[in-house]
Amino acid sequence: MTGTKLLPRLSPIGVDKCLSSLRDQTDGYFQPGASLDLRLKTYEAHVWYAASGGSVDRTLVEEIMGKVSDIAHHCGYPAPATDRKRSSFDKRLAAYFGQHPDLEGGELLRDDVWAFMACVLLQEFTIWRYSVEQKARFAGGIRNTFQRLWVRGRTLDLGPEYDKRWHLTGILSEDAMVQIFERASIASDARLSRAIAMAWETTADRIGRGKMEKVMRQATKLIRLRNQVIDLAYLPEEALTAEINAAFTQVTTEIASDADVTRVGEEQVLTADSPSQTSS
Repeated sequence: MTGTKLLPRLSPIGVDKCLSSLRDQTDGYFQPGASLDLRLKTYEAHVWYAASGGSVDRTLVEEIMGKVSDIAHHCGYPAPATDRKRSSFDKRLAAYFGQHPDLEGGELLRDDVWAFMACVLLQEFTIWRYSVEQKARFAGGIRNTFQRLWVRGRTLDLGPEYDKRWHLTGILSEDAMVQIFERASIASDARLSRAIAMAWETTADRIGRGKMEKVMRQATKLIRLRNQVIDLAYLPEEALTAEINAAFTQVTTEIASDADVTRVGEEQVLTADSPSQTSS
């Protein structure tokens, strides 16, 4: 029986060493293309491995390193990252992480695994995608440069039976992604997350993407409240879709109504302030 494929882990002190090295360009800062051996040697005091349950798979680590490099170069690295380049990088990498058969299970739920990837294995791409000043993009957690993309890929994957399998990873705005994946009550339920993503797209097609930030924030609040009354996780697919669509419809209607009231009020003020016309 094949053992679990494990990945290196980086301690919090290792993350601090990385950030300090990046600021000062000392030994923990790597030139692009640095070898895996050099990276591991530099951080050996802060890299650790699971004591049992499997073995660290060097082949897998090297594959991740090579594939992410290929994707980054395809998206314009090392030229400065534009919004379009960042978006393409995120979408392609989410798809890679989302469908990789060896990147699933408990090992990938560990923050220290992703800290290793962002600080050591894929350091230059973390810097390219963000900057050296954003600790959350290097440390493990929901804002880690690569962990966030792995979660998106695993959650928004529509399945190999769909022609546009990764459509949802590319259509959502970054704000919409944050509203889904930084809300534990939503992100922990893949079906709910996909239903919200689909409702976001439908609503954006109807009212325009430019109006969606306020709609999404209010809709997710309403859905989270609704989830306290009805456990959305147990609803059949059709009923879940109806609940989520109803929330978005309610919010867009309320926002439009508020806008109408504001417009009428402004018109009344302008009318009252305008000089009266008297006939001679």
